[in-house]
Amino acid sequence: MMNMFLEFLEVPGNVLLIQGAPGTGKTTLAFEILNAIGDSHRVYASSRVSPVKLRIQFPWIDEVIDSMSGRSSKADWNDEFHDLRGSDTDSVFSKIVRLKQAKQKSILVVDSWEGALRNATPEGRKMLESAVMSELDQTKVSVILVSEAERADNLGYLVDGVVTLEQNELDGRRIRSLGIDKFRGFRVQSQHFPFSLEAGRFTFLDEEYENGPPSIVRSPEKVPHTETHFSTGSRELDQILGGGVRRGSFFMIDTESNVSPQSLRLLINMIRSNFVSQGGACFSISTGTFSSESSAEALRPYIGDKALGERVRIIEFNSQLPSKPWRLKLRGQLMSDLAEFYRTWNALKETSTEMMLTMNFDKLVQVYGEELTLPGFTEIGEGLRDEGAFSIGISSRPTKVRDEFLRQADYHVKVQSWNGHLLIYGVKPFTHIHGATFNFDKGYPALDLIEIV
Repeated sequence: MMNMFLEFLEVPGNVLLIQGAPGTGKTTLAFEILNAIGDSHRVYASSRVSPVKLRIQFPWIDEVIDSMSGRSSKADWNDEFHDLRGSDTDSVFSKIVRLKQAKQKSILVVDSWEGALRNATPEGRKMLESAVMSELDQTKVSVILVSEAERADNLGYLVDGVVTLEQNELDGRRIRSLGIDKFRGFRVQSQHFPFSLEAGRFTFLDEEYENGPPSIVRSPEKVPHTETHFSTGSRELDQILGGGVRRGSFFMIDTESNVSPQSLRLLINMIRSNFVSQGGACFSISTGTFSSESSAEALRPYIGDKALGERVRIIEFNSQLPSKPWRLKLRGQLMSDLAEFYRTWNALKETSTEMMLTMNFDKLVQVYGEELTLPGFTEIGEGLRDEGAFSIGISSRPTKVRDEFLRQADYHVKVQSWNGHLLIYGVKPFTHIHGATFNFDKGYPALDLIEIV
């Protein structure tokens, strides 16, 4: 999204209006855009913060003007640019005129537009509007106007682009979004983009992979367990869970139906592979979206053939498929399948002292029905606690089985897609919403979480 802002402002004369309620991040967005523009003279006209303070906080800005007084704060390191500053007593109007007359490629931010006009006469208002809005394309100046109003309807028809920043609630937690109201000459795929103001920066959240994630070219870095907690394979996810998942606990991953199957698979394989890579054994009841073959092939690059065959078992309900060391074929008959589960589980325990079970409740209900699934797998869950195993439940549908395991869960994380962006937040323990993306810079998927603050 930031690249689109830069392309929009590359067009000489384009005017962008940033509007929204106080505290939604308008000034931060304006600074972030300026920070990303490297080949233009940058001028910031402020009616809300003194030039000196702004220069201290943002030393990369070429010039800061106090639009209430006309005072400017100069930088010592940009003498190669035309000197547009004039004397400290120059008005905002005269400075804008001089900026345009220089015909230098420039970006001008007026923050705020209402503040710049606060003490202006009707004639002065018209002069300032004319100075900012007219003949910009000929003078190589693009403008960003920051409005103090949530909706500056009187400006919308004058400008080329309008974005609105909003702060709303999602499940009792803050979520910030940028809405595109107008972007003349540009095709926008989505109208709303979530963002965070973490660490005082304006950060857009990355979108989910539309065409599947990149290939894995090396095994992920191990994130060690502790004596009391299992790691999820992500230090950031461990942190929001309070240090990982306590041994013998039940971890519920509650997903919305709109979450990409690829994103969910990346998350689960990150957890599984980190466990198996440290000598653990994993028993998996996969989703109906992927076959056991597909699940095994997706996990193979993380852990290798040897660990897959020796310490991983993936359930398959299609008895016609050929046998594989990692494939456990079940019949769909609960009692006989439970007996086969316990036999295989006990055999896996001989290969490792640390055990993991991942269960997709939607698949279990599909195969066995709710009335049979609930008592059968409740018994399994009680045994896993006693053994200190790492138990993970996954569900995206409102079933009785899901509701029962939510009551038993020690950890409950919700995963959902918001306008094509992956969000993760904790219910147990309670956390803020985090934007989630998988970074492949090191050749394997590493989970990056950005807290929405």
